[in-house]
Amino acid sequence: MIIIETPRLILQHLTLDDVDELARIYGDPVVMKFYPSPYTYEQTQQQVERIINTYQQGGWSLWATIHKGDRKLIGRCGLISQLVDGQQEVEIGYLLAKEYWGQGLATEAAIACRNYGFEQLGFHRLISLIDPANIASQKVAMKNGMKYEKDAHMWGKIVRVYTVQK
Repeated sequence: MIIIETPRLILQHLTLDDVDELARIYGDPVVMKFYPSPYTYEQTQQQVERIINTYQQGGWSLWATIHKGDRKLIGRCGLISQLVDGQQEVEIGYLLAKEYWGQGLATEAAIACRNYGFEQLGFHRLISLIDPANIASQKVAMKNGMKYEKDAHMWGKIVRVYTVQK
């Protein structure tokens, strides 16, 4: 099911058919540099199963990110419910295969997710949680209209909280 279409991307529901390609991306230590470790195939499958359940419960989550030019799954992006400092928030998350970095695709996907969150889902505030050393991701957040708000302790480390208001 297609959720969002941009000039170069299609964002659609992940399915179990996407596990093989997503596991290749999640297994890349360069892509997963700011995560505790690359994901195993089993961890990737478990995440996709959780995401599919989230679609059924709330209608939105992370989506498969398909590059229109070559029709390949190049990552995942979307909206994720997060508890930050005791406050329920909705995060714009994005992760792409490294061969697609530096082309503005993460920014294109993030802006599309922001617009969808505001216009289709009625959110008034969205965040991105970013490792302080992940400068590229911070640049994507800023191009998405976000501003640094604060640091938060999440997943056993400090992350930067970027926010945008409707």
